[in-house]
Amino acid sequence: MSDSQKFPFIRAMSNMVQTQNDDRVAISGRSLPCHVVGVKGQIVTVQFDMLPDGTQYPQITIPIATFPYIRFPIQKGDKGVTVAADVSLRGISGLGTGIASNSFTASLTPLFFVPLSSAGWTAVDPDKIVLYGPTGAILKTADEKSSVTVEPGKITEKADAIHMEAKDIYLKGIIHLNGTIVQDADQMSGTTATLLGPLNVKDDVTAGEVSLLNHGHDVKNVQGGSSTITSQKPNGG
Repeated sequence: MSDSQKFPFIRAMSNMVQTQNDDRVAISGRSLPCHVVGVKGQIVTVQFDMLPDGTQYPQITIPIATFPYIRFPIQKGDKGVTVAADVSLRGISGLGTGIASNSFTASLTPLFFVPLSSAGWTAVDPDKIVLYGPTGAILKTADEKSSVTVEPGKITEKADAIHMEAKDIYLKGIIHLNGTIVQDADQMSGTTATLLGPLNVKDDVTAGEVSLLNHGHDVKNVQGGSSTITSQKPNGG
């Protein structure tokens, strides 16, 4: 009896196709839980959180799912999941070279990292977006000419001009004014200022052309002795 009679051709072809499919699945990308063990910029090295099942799960270095406009402060220990693309991502992630193709790809090549939320996180206002990092946060323009940096106990704003507009602006605390103070007349109306003293002024104060420390008064109806008279308004003399 020939081999073809012992093992029918159709069955042999079916087995061959099944074997190829199994091989394809074996090398396809795997979406698995993992945690971060290394960080370099927006590239992470992750360790898979899988029970030993006869499969080796080595640490791999992969990109984070993000944009250049948002840089996540990923830390060691952060948990997430690997997500598999259909082809290699090494070219577009900078971890390799070349352009992706539909050729067979090793199972760990087309992966990227996506963080996952946890029920154990601290509670925040569910109606507000919350942005923070371990030591603060930075909001900046691409040219870095304008930025807002939030750090523990300190907020720093940097720009050529900072505009604040509101019906009422409240400042509470010691106010440090380390620069020239000016008013733009064409931008203002009802500019009378009211200060509740005491007010201490070091050095001179000039109103118009009149110096507080060095000015004269025009006096009329001068009388001798200890008489008290009312002088005219100060002049620049």
